[in-house]
Formats: sequence, structure tokens, C-alpha cells
Amino acid sequence: MKTKLFIRNTLVILVLLIATQCTSDLAKLNVDPTTATEDNFDPNFLLTTAQVSFTGSADFSYETWRAQLIHFSVMMQHFSHVAGYWVGDKYLLNQAYNEAYFIEAFAGGGANLGQVQNIVSVLSISKGRPLYSNIYQIARIWKVVIFHRLTDIYGDIPYFDAAQGYYKGILKPAYDSQSDIYADMLKELDEAAAALDPSKDAPTGDLIYNGNISQWKKFAYSMMLRLGTRLSKVDPTNSKKWIEKAAAGGVFSSINDNAFIIADPSNGRASTNRISQVLNLPYEIPNIRWSKAFVDFLKNNNDPRLSALSELPPPAPDNNTLKIVGDTNPANQLGMPNGYDLLGGATDISKAPGYPGAVAGDPLGKYSRPRNTILAKDGGPTFIITYAETELMLAEAAQLGYTVTGSASTHYNNGVTAAMSQLAQFDAAATIPAASITTYLTANPYNPANGIQMINTQYWAATILNDYETFANWRRSGFPALTPVNYPNNVTGGTIPRRLIYPQSEAALNGDNYNTAIVKINGGNTLVGRVWWDK
Repeated sequence: MKTKLFIRNTLVILVLLIATQCTSDLAKLNVDPTTATEDNFDPNFLLTTAQVSFTGSADFSYETWRAQLIHFSVMMQHFSHVAGYWVGDKYLLNQAYNEAYFIEAFAGGGANLGQVQNIVSVLSISKGRPLYSNIYQIARIWKVVIFHRLTDIYGDIPYFDAAQGYYKGILKPAYDSQSDIYADMLKELDEAAAALDPSKDAPTGDLIYNGNISQWKKFAYSMMLRLGTRLSKVDPTNSKKWIEKAAAGGVFSSINDNAFIIADPSNGRASTNRISQVLNLPYEIPNIRWSKAFVDFLKNNNDPRLSALSELPPPAPDNNTLKIVGDTNPANQLGMPNGYDLLGGATDISKAPGYPGAVAGDPLGKYSRPRNTILAKDGGPTFIITYAETELMLAEAAQLGYTVTGSASTHYNNGVTAAMSQLAQFDAAATIPAASITTYLTANPYNPANGIQMINTQYWAATILNDYETFANWRRSGFPALTPVNYPNNVTGGTIPRRLIYPQSEAALNGDNYNTAIVKINGGNTLVGRVWWDK
């Protein structure tokens, strides 16, 4: 049973860390014994905050909207959108949107501290305290979760010295190389997994596994598998080493192991599911559509996920409400091509090949939208890593001849089955019958001749609404073979972007380290520059 998410805005760690050590007897007499210090504060509260902050900013899904949705979801052709500010599938540069994830993660916004500061504080408070031994190990793992996404998006970033202004007086942290960051993250996962001990403390602030240490071991090894797989092109030897170590350690074994955080809409905007906040906006509901590439993949393979995920909206004005369910008949679903707008020119959606026409004045009315009652629930889950992903990564490892238990075909079938079955974790109404999954696998059997393509295309389909991960694995694997768009005045030469660019504020606030970092990027600090592992 997943623990419900509760955000407590009072968990502002600057208040909790105001006490300092005193050296004189007089100073000791003036210390309030009820004041929270690092020595007496329970880090469970901050662990909750650190987990919540990873799901997205409470400042109206700031980076979720700009990075996950506006950029990656349409770059990866899961979604399609015609508004000009959805720049991701038009390959236009919006500096503020590009830097949103970086700034929110490192600096936060308003009274909300960033992801990085939150987890660094958990580590500092729990380190060396036997009462919180397992919390410390979980925090080491969670730091990897936070930083692997950051470095995958931007490349070299502050890592070793990040968020050390309070603790070490480091106000201008160096940008560490992605290769060094990955080496340390894998080391941290290895050591933390080994040190987790079910006989010791059971964390009470854990929203994912409710303090189940055995589950956290699986999580650590599953993350190790993800990071090891990421190295497959840039460092095959170490990739193999870490993949085999993760498999031997014990990764996820069913969808019950899936790592996700359930939102609790009872606290309003601060705790509503971050993606749902955006999908439910009145001006987004009529414009967000499934991409043609995604719907075509599902439809052409008679994939039972199509009716679980997709619907044609009801005619206007009901197309602007989520309370009226649309047409879920798979035969009627139609994806919208990426790279179009509503500006009336050559790139207007009405000029797209096969444009189906408008419905009651709605130019997008015949294109399929996400089933919002399934995927846009205010209390819906935010997935972090899933059993489907681990099985598909093991399928690739087996296909490459690595030492993992089970054949590529078995892991592939397990991965596809899990990807379909886990939709029920969004909502029971999305449950896909086991018989339908079996029929699909029988009709679409694993073929070793194009196994890597099949595996990674299924990975793409399995990671909807976690397009951070979709984008990373697509860059690594090259699959599926998405067709880029060539929107006017795009800044990539008509190719799908490979990274986001650093904030301009870094040039002013951390100039020397920023300048050192940008000259190392293969392709420059641009959308087509490549991170270290992207070969």
C-alpha cells in the first residue's frame, strides 16, 4: 500500500538549522533545549520533503510543465501540441523553459528549497547517527535519483560541491564531469544497498515503500541497472559490470515493486499531482493530444493499451471538460502529428497530411487526447522507476550476452506484460486483461534479429508521463526511430534536441565554473550538444 503524500510547508530547513555550536559556558546556558538542531532533529520529516520535491515544484508544476511536458513529452512524440509556447516539438529555444529544471532543482522557488538542498540536508542530519542508519542509506540512493536526472538533462553539473554553501561555505560550486558523477553515483548505490539493514531503523517519512528496507534494496539495484545501461555506448565494459552486479543483487520482480508517489489533492495545489495540474488546465485540455507516432505504434500492433489510454474528445463545448468521457474505440483513435500550430500558415494543423477536419469549431476535435480520468487524476501517481523498465533493460542485457538470469525473450515478454499491467496503478479502469496481453505477445513475438529495436521501442511506450526517462533512453539507444520535424526558424537544423542548455544566470553567478563547463560540451551549450554518455 503506497503512503499518501502530505506536504508540510513548515518543513523549511533553514529554520531547523539555525542553532550553532557554542564554545563558552555562557553560550551553553543561553541555548534553548527545545531548539531543533542537526543533533536532535528527526530527518524523517526532511526525507518526505526530499521525495515530494522530486515529483515537481509546488509552484504550479513549474519545471514539470516546462521540462517534462513542453519539452520532452513532445520531443519524444508521446504528446503533440499546437500552441507556440510548446516549443519542444518545434525545436525552438525558450531560454526560461530550458533552464527551469536546473533552477528549480538547485535553487528552488519562493519558500520551497530545491531538490538538491533538501537531500543534502537529509544526508547531513542523518550521517553518523545510528538511530537513522537506514535513512542515511536511503538518502544516498535518493541523491542518485535526483542527480542522475539532472546530469542526464544538462551534462556536466555541480555535484560534489552542490548545496554546500551552508555546510562548507562553497557558494560557487565547480561543474563536475558526467563521467565522474556517474562513477560516484554507482558507487553510492553499491555501498548504500549493501549497508541497508532491515534489523535497524524503519523510516517513517518514506512515501514510496513506507520504510520497507527490502524494497529499498531492490530499488537501489534497479537504479544501478538503469545507470549501468546508460553507459552501454560510452563505456561498454563498465556498463556490463554494473548491469551484472545489479541483476545479481536483486532488482524489481513484479509491478508491486514499482516506485511511485501518490499525490494527495486534499491539500490543494501544493500536493496535487504535478502533471495533472497541467493536463487539467482549461487552456490545455482542448490542445494536448497524443502524437501520431504514439497512436500509430499502438494501433498498428493492435495494442490493448490504446483504449486504456486514449479517447476522442466529445464535441464542443464539452471538449473543455474532463467530466465527460470521450470515445475510446481503438478503431477511431487518431494521433496528431508533431510540429504544427494554429497560425493559419503553412504549418497550421489544417495543412497536415491526412487532417481529419474540425468538429463543431474545434480544429483538434478528431484527434485523440489522453484519457484524463485515467492519466490526469489529481491524486494520481508519479512514477520513478518500474518493473517494466527493469525487465526491458535485462532483456537488452541478455540480448547482448551479459550474465543475467533468463533469456532476452523472457525478459521482453515480462517487460511488455508489466508495462500493460501497471496502467491499473493509474486507475483500475485502465486494467488490461491478462488474455489481451497474451494475445498481443503472441501476435508480436520477440525477434532477436531486431531485438534491441523492439526492446527500446517498448521502453518508449512504457515510460509515458515519465518523459525525462524516455528522452534519456531514446538518446542512448536511438529507438524508436522518430521522424523529426522542420518547423520554421528552429534552432537544431531540423533534428531532435539532445539536451537542454544551462541557465544564463549561471554565467553571472558562477561564471568561471560555467565557462569551464560549456567549452567541454560536445556540440556546445546548445540543444544539439551531447552529454558524455550520448554517443
